[in-house]
Amino acid sequence: MITQTPDRTSSDRLLKSIIQLDKVSKNELLSCVEQAWQLEERLMRSLTSADTFYLNPDPLRNPLIFYLGHSAVFYINKLIRVGLLEQRINPHYEVLFEIGVDPSTPEELTTATQHIEWPDVEAVWQYRTKAREAIAQAIQQAPLDLPIQPQHPLWGLVMGIEHSRIHFETSSMLIRQLPLDRVQRPQDWPYAPTQTHNASRPNSMVMITGGTVNLGKPADSSTYGWDIDYGQRTVEVESFLVSQYPITNREFLAFIEAGGYENPEYWSPAAWDWRQRHEIQHPKFWRSLSSISLSANSPNSSASAEALPYRYRAMFDEIDLPLDWPVEVTHYEAMAFCRWKGEGDRLLTEAEWQRAVTVQEQRPLAQGDSSTDGYNNDYNLDFKWGSPCPVGSLAPQTATADIADIYDLRGNVWEWLGDVFAPLPGFQPHYLYEDYSMPFFDDQHYLMVGGSWASTGSYGSRSCRNWFRPYFPQHVGFRIAHDID
Repeated sequence: MITQTPDRTSSDRLLKSIIQLDKVSKNELLSCVEQAWQLEERLMRSLTSADTFYLNPDPLRNPLIFYLGHSAVFYINKLIRVGLLEQRINPHYEVLFEIGVDPSTPEELTTATQHIEWPDVEAVWQYRTKAREAIAQAIQQAPLDLPIQPQHPLWGLVMGIEHSRIHFETSSMLIRQLPLDRVQRPQDWPYAPTQTHNASRPNSMVMITGGTVNLGKPADSSTYGWDIDYGQRTVEVESFLVSQYPITNREFLAFIEAGGYENPEYWSPAAWDWRQRHEIQHPKFWRSLSSISLSANSPNSSASAEALPYRYRAMFDEIDLPLDWPVEVTHYEAMAFCRWKGEGDRLLTEAEWQRAVTVQEQRPLAQGDSSTDGYNNDYNLDFKWGSPCPVGSLAPQTATADIADIYDLRGNVWEWLGDVFAPLPGFQPHYLYEDYSMPFFDDQHYLMVGGSWASTGSYGSRSCRNWFRPYFPQHVGFRIAHDID
């Protein structure tokens, strides 16, 4: 039985994790470190045995023990670099756990890691404890000259906080791939309802009027950004059509039932090769069964009690396929769906997505709603739920003759864009993390925007520009767009 916490919409339940760098206090910095730290520890303690840490849930990523040590080591190395710490805790660990991986093949990862002798799990937990104490001491002793800007020593601390938040999200994707007997859902990890009274409503196309879009986070922003978020490009966006909701599991099921995975016409040559080599027949976290009868009385079943050939792997459980949650797919699968859906259907561009957010956020907030640095109750962000939620279920109904509601532009799941990952004009790598984004300017990664239910801090902000390879799943879905003829 999947239990749910019914009230996750109150703003006081959110972490409110965006740090205001022009007025933050030391106590607030300590609190942000603790919030990010506890999220990651809650996730890592879901593993049921020590030997699970030595598994590779995903063949393109390190074993989980690397991620247990990585965030703590990142903090220590950056704080030493900026002069806020003088002594290392464990020089061996601070090399071993320093740099992650993004191989193009499992064989590439094996070559890079096959000779590594990973330490004892308990020793890594002990390192984390020592690192946590050192971080707190560094904050207490650091001069707090506001604002904290990119050359400020405390920028290294904030970078560590944001990096830890990223790895809560990326590690959740790895742990989600473990066998069920390797994990146990933490007590305070509520899944969202699987359906609402508005289930099965049509996913209409909404017109977004064109306009000027300025891409890039302002250099004088009072909140943190990664190097790739900065730079500037001005784009004149033509009016376009966009789906009101992200594509749902229900809609994607129709693509599968129409033979979408069997028709090479819907797939690029690289995508078709990937699909065939890995025998991909459905999204990563769908579980194929011969037939599942869904009871209309079940809280996890569809209202029409359809017979479905799939179940769904949530973070720690397998449940009935939540038809009204957004589908989570690779870029390859998203593009194939667009080609199947209709001539001219495509993914949004970055400029179009920003334009849609601007138009949508022009509407007045509903009575009783609140907005703090880009967060409000309209978004499944910041661990409001420990899963996606039904599309459109959080936003108030505020459509007018001039502004039609578009739902889940932020939060719930990331959105794949049609853009190849690339820097904006004026991009400069930050000296503390020069390889954060530059190694991925290779035309082999695609942009993702909007954040997911697991995105906290700067990753939940409108200006965040995320990226992954087109065949890697990361709590990411899509919506369709269309030119206006």
